[in-house]
Amino acid sequence: MAKSHESRNGAEVSGTLGDYEDAIRQIREVMAVRVVAGDRGGIDEIHVLAGNGRNPKQIVRDIESSLMAQFGLSVDHKRISVAQVEEGASTTWGSGRLRLLGVRFTTDAARAEAEVKVEFDDVIHAGRAGGPASGANRLRVAAEAALAAVSEYFNSGYQLSLDDVLVVGVRDKRIALTIMTILTSGGEDTLTGSSLIRGAEQDAVARSVLDALNRRFTMMVRKPGARPGPNGSSTATDEISS
Repeated sequence: MAKSHESRNGAEVSGTLGDYEDAIRQIREVMAVRVVAGDRGGIDEIHVLAGNGRNPKQIVRDIESSLMAQFGLSVDHKRISVAQVEEGASTTWGSGRLRLLGVRFTTDAARAEAEVKVEFDDVIHAGRAGGPASGANRLRVAAEAALAAVSEYFNSGYQLSLDDVLVVGVRDKRIALTIMTILTSGGEDTLTGSSLIRGAEQDAVARSVLDALNRRFTMMVRKPGARPGPNGSSTATDEISS
């Protein structure tokens, strides 16, 4: 029997999380989906992995329309994140290439540690992170190390926080999906990135972090080679703009 509850506008809706996921999978370009319920039974988050044949905003609109038409469920578009699969080890941004140079991951029975090295405009940075060696945290440690490395290029107006890291299966493929929040003086936004797992999961997680930043990197980066000042500001006199 389908579970009934109330949508945010007070109207009664029917359907289970599985029903919602099945409906979203029917939308063109959608490859995988995870619907997360909130504490009161409503929809808290919808994470979608899709091909790059459509604009993400179109996919979000289709999800909203499908859930409303089939279940009477109204979902705020801000709760829907779409990550598009783009293969490749590096991406060209602005005046240079941000490249993943390597991931070193070590673990024992109690602790996991990761070091990620990246390069942009001939400037190399390494990020490190560590934590408990639980299954889920092994992925998170790799993502945090990648964020630590990439954040070395940012000017002081941007901050990133890691929300979630997961591995999803699509047919016979496994894909690393990273979700993060970017904070600026003007507010916050959600970024998602993905990468096909070809070898170690930690390598794919690091690539998914880079993928999440690809469309915004040149707006966040300091002038290549610049070093942060005493208050976190760039010592360069100008910054790269998009």
